[in-house]
Amino acid sequence: MFPFPEPDEEEIIVFGSWYLGNLRERVEESLQPGSTETLPQSDAYTINGQPGDFLPCSINATWRRKVDHGKTYLLRLVNANIDAEFFFAIAERNLTVVGLDGAYTKPINSRYIVVTPGQTMDVLLYANSTPGLYYMAGRQYLSTTSDTGFDHMNATAILQYNGNYTTTDAPLFPEHLPMYMSQAEAFNFTNQIRSLASPEHPVNVPKESEITTRMFITASMNSLYCAPDLGPTCVNISFATSVNNISWVNPTTDSILQAYYRNISNPIYETDFPDQPPTYFNFTDGGTTMSTVLTVQGTKVKVLDYNETVEIVFQGTNVMGGAVNHPMHLHGHSFYVLGFGFGPFDPVKDPKGYNLVDPPYVATFVTPKNGWLTIRFVADNPGVWFWHCHVERHMTWGMEASFIIKDGGTAETSMLPPPAQMPSCDVPFYSAIRNYEALIEKQTE
Repeated sequence: MFPFPEPDEEEIIVFGSWYLGNLRERVEESLQPGSTETLPQSDAYTINGQPGDFLPCSINATWRRKVDHGKTYLLRLVNANIDAEFFFAIAERNLTVVGLDGAYTKPINSRYIVVTPGQTMDVLLYANSTPGLYYMAGRQYLSTTSDTGFDHMNATAILQYNGNYTTTDAPLFPEHLPMYMSQAEAFNFTNQIRSLASPEHPVNVPKESEITTRMFITASMNSLYCAPDLGPTCVNISFATSVNNISWVNPTTDSILQAYYRNISNPIYETDFPDQPPTYFNFTDGGTTMSTVLTVQGTKVKVLDYNETVEIVFQGTNVMGGAVNHPMHLHGHSFYVLGFGFGPFDPVKDPKGYNLVDPPYVATFVTPKNGWLTIRFVADNPGVWFWHCHVERHMTWGMEASFIIKDGGTAETSMLPPPAQMPSCDVPFYSAIRNYEALIEKQTE
């Protein structure tokens, strides 16, 4: 049962990215040692696979959703853009947000929404406009200070009313769609998000007295430079990111999950991911020193006992002038967002403003540019769980780590064994990607 009147119909809407050329090759080229090329930017954004009317290649294929006047539609929005927070609006209509990342929220009536990479959002659309054609439109929300070097393309789809009417006009565009760098509008929306916290959908926020692990994690833009004593595997990287000054490196010989299940760690991973950054400094100051700019590579995990209560404060930094939003995502768990704010986190003042009544219960939430985010969760899902910034370029450069959550002592609280049909790792994954065109051709013969 929905905690609101049942909608007449549902629709999934996926926001995506469009890249010209071979994206894999462009990424691999930018990651070569000594490369001065940054990771590629998208060439267009899409709504359900199409950029829309504002690009010639898509003008005859723009996605349309036909609606009946007077009906209510539940739109399930998915931001599959790998690098972009996204504004979205529909002309002449407000949207009512009712869910985020699979959990119900208190209804938010808004002229627009903003959704981070990897987030899902449920919104109600009341189709009671004058019958006609209306654009559904989205554009990137950018938290940097420069309005260059990103995809300025507006993605569009069309909301089309059924019925007997005539119109010669082009669809109306949502004039209330915020512009690219509208930080105030973005956080005005985000500030409204609350869990439903009803008797039927209660919250269970871990108490302060229950916290067993506290972590303070910095998220920074960095560079990685190698000295001879760092060994032959270290490479010079002009672009890097880190959490607590560790830039993640994927293991090359085995997965962490398989290694953990087989009870072998060395040399796959290390279990000493730190609870604190190596140094404390003015995190939001634009000044830089070698100790804050340079990061080290590692494959370090944090080990948690089953059912531990964890509190994490994520702190965004301005190292190298690289302050931007960081939407942090935790696999395998949802978490409560107790609060977020701008500037360096104040451990005395800021916790006094935590929301312990109806905090959002999500799997992804933004750490503001030059700001902080506090979350709590219970580690009740045994296994190996990746966590990372959901901006793909930040993750690719190293802004991630993993939790290992131990078994709880019973079969129900223990990690499941690998499935019998699990494919062998003898064949590298990339071989399937490279042969994709041939595979499709064979299937269509």
